Amino acid sequence: MKQHTDQRYEAELAAIRDLLATMGGTVEAMIGQGVDALIRQDATAAQAVIDRDQAVDLLEQEVDDRCIQVLARRQPTASDLRFLAAGLKIVVDLERVGDVAVNIAERALELAPHPPLKPYVDLPRMAGLARAMLSDALDAFARGDAELARGVFLRDNAVDALYAQTLRELITYMLESPANIYRATKLLSVAKYLERIGDHATNLAEQAIFLVEGRDVRHSGLGRPDPGDERFVRPERGVLFVCTANAARSPMAEGWARKLAPAGIVAASAGLRPAGIHPLAIRVMDEVGIDLSTARSRGVAQVDPAAFDVVVFMDEGIDLPDLAPGARRVRWALPDPLRSPEPDALDAFRRVRDELAARVARLLRDPRRP
Repeated sequence: MKQHTDQRYEAELAAIRDLLATMGGTVEAMIGQGVDALIRQDATAAQAVIDRDQAVDLLEQEVDDRCIQVLARRQPTASDLRFLAAGLKIVVDLERVGDVAVNIAERALELAPHPPLKPYVDLPRMAGLARAMLSDALDAFARGDAELARGVFLRDNAVDALYAQTLRELITYMLESPANIYRATKLLSVAKYLERIGDHATNLAEQAIFLVEGRDVRHSGLGRPDPGDERFVRPERGVLFVCTANAARSPMAEGWARKLAPAGIVAASAGLRPAGIHPLAIRVMDEVGIDLSTARSRGVAQVDPAAFDVVVFMDEGIDLPDLAPGARRVRWALPDPLRSPEPDALDAFRRVRDELAARVARLLRDPRRP
């Protein structure tokens, strides 16, 4: 951000930036502390999160007051005006993230006297992703990094996919026994809160892009893949993902499908020239709780074509009409992370992983629902 010759004016803007950073760090810590209190059944830690909410509210009021004062006294233009306008919006999202962290802590208090319903696996992973999204969105705003902000959008897909998985799992627990309903509904609330934090982080990333580029990208669908030709396709028996090497995209898609598919739908992947699962594919999927460490790269001749009524191709030019005859075919135009240069490879794998989360979730969604 530009520096001003008027040192007092610059100090006023710097103070607002510092307050936003303090507020962001506070609510980010509250998320982690709230989830940790839930996992450890620590009522004292949960109450400490609740008690911090007043400090967040006071920070919101101070940022509001300072932004309005600068607008009234300095009549800023260009990037300074965008900064203040974005700051007034960001502070609202941060305050709401603080409220959501308090909600998580309240559920932790309610669950503390009860034995855990299940081992907590997906909830901590959702929390980790949501916190990382929030941190990157704040960094993007502070540094004026539009590309970092755009990376936040795709990660929201992974959070949404984990929420869908948690929803199905907790509903299953409730159906198994009425005794599970109280704890399951509380955990379901926590999962929804974490999904909401991802949405707030996305809002912050949109404001970071507005600050840098002067463009309003809200409601633009960034991070959401185009529905394409799978809009009304849903597997009833099984889905097969096919790419050339079966090393990254197709095994990652299979991993998501195995996690998200309802009972009775099988998922598999294969390649024309199987080359082994890439270590970075294993690493980034492990970050969202999906284990590919024992997966094996397969050729298309090694799968049973009768098991699949949907085949998804991930490479241009691949067309295997004899594979799973009668199956509906979908083509996903996804970049191959294997071709990314070394310094950017990990980020490329994560971007593909997160886009696959949204695509697979939509593919498995009941088409009768919106």
